[in-house]
Amino acid sequence: MQINWLAVVAAAVSAPLVTVQTAASVNGYADPLSVLVRGGAKRTVPSRWPDALVIDHDVVAAAPSALTRAGVGDAVAIWSSPADWYLACALGMDSGTYDGRFVDPVRDLAPRLADTSLSDDERRRVLIDVLTVGGLVIGDAGTTAPLSGVEHLVSHVLDMSAMAEGIDHDLHGAQVGVASVLAAALWDVALEEERVFDLAPDDLAVPADLHDRVRAVWHPIDPSGALGEECGRAVEAKMQRWRAAAPTVAAFFARRGEHEATLRALAGDPALPVAALRAWGAPTTFAGLTPSVSSDRARWALSALPFMRDRMSLADLLVLAGRWNDDLFDRVFVRAAEAGGGAGGVQLV
Repeated sequence: MQINWLAVVAAAVSAPLVTVQTAASVNGYADPLSVLVRGGAKRTVPSRWPDALVIDHDVVAAAPSALTRAGVGDAVAIWSSPADWYLACALGMDSGTYDGRFVDPVRDLAPRLADTSLSDDERRRVLIDVLTVGGLVIGDAGTTAPLSGVEHLVSHVLDMSAMAEGIDHDLHGAQVGVASVLAAALWDVALEEERVFDLAPDDLAVPADLHDRVRAVWHPIDPSGALGEECGRAVEAKMQRWRAAAPTVAAFFARRGEHEATLRALAGDPALPVAALRAWGAPTTFAGLTPSVSSDRARWALSALPFMRDRMSLADLLVLAGRWNDDLFDRVFVRAAEAGGGAGGVQLV
């Protein structure tokens, strides 16, 4: 997929672009956006739509099974990512407005991924449909945000750390699938235990030591500080928008009950991605990834995700509320483990 993204970015606007999908591994074949690495950090950049997308089911069926399982992982993000996008839009932290047209078509298709009564061919067609529709709605929305929330951030953080250290990492979709269970658990804990939407706007503040926290989280994998500075600029831009969004934030909390009800509907039970992943034999835990991700690295990835880019998610709200700490991480991993995900191996307690 990285080759496809590079080719799309490099293609002249006037030249015909035909994309031939070789695996059901990500939704990126069908959208006009590309994920590139800049300054060691993963960044999504506009590119262009393909003039034609060719999907030969025989070709996709012959793809390595690991790629197909990764596609399932990318698809199950639908059970957590729309909540992050809705939250950002409602708080005035996204330039757009939440629109179910960019979410509902995928949510309607995704439950069939867990249907074990389907034949292999039928299941593959469902997966192709989910990923293709996902790419199309992302392109129509002009942003990956509808289908890319906390779970994608965790995967990007794992990629960035592996690249900085010169070690291998698993496929993007495989990591997203495991992280989707964690993201759903984070929403569950935030809603049911933290009661984060019972807060008042005055309870939310940009940490005075924010820049130090960004540098500290990235220092272990890049002691030069370059990655920390790159991420620090993105996080500072995010917090500048937060300061400017004060009137919208106040309006959000004035209607907190309505917003919370919507967020509860969008943030799925962690058991939903687990069921779909298991139906395809895809990993549900960090220990199940290839290579295996240790519990310490998984915990670090969760802790780092709000300090990576300028797009807001639930993690940022928890940072602003002063709740982004070890106690929260413990409870999130326990909740994910209860659903069949989490660290795997030796459980975090």
